[in-house]
Amino acid sequence: MPDTVNRETLTFLRVGVANYKNAARVGITPQGLYLTTWKIFFVGHPPLFIPWSAFGPMQEHTFLWSKTYSTHISNGGSSVAFSFSSDRLFAALSAAAVPVVGQQ
Repeated sequence: MPDTVNRETLTFLRVGVANYKNAARVGITPQGLYLTTWKIFFVGHPPLFIPWSAFGPMQEHTFLWSKTYSTHISNGGSSVAFSFSSDRLFAALSAAAVPVVGQQ
């Protein structure tokens, strides 16, 4: 991830079946987002860039006082579930024209 990108620690992130609670950081750029983990978790988790065009429609989920968002990431023939709780990331995806479907 470029040093100039402002990073945010994600309190909740799930990619597929893997949970990264407070262990992943996101960097938002006009082209897409960077995902990294803390240095201690770098083994097997290299930094990853995901362009905005790879994201499918988002859905907002509310339970009691907390909101989470879910979408999927596609790379042609396959896709993986992507869930998070960052309002900043949700706003960036919305600004990148990723549609929001019905609320749950």
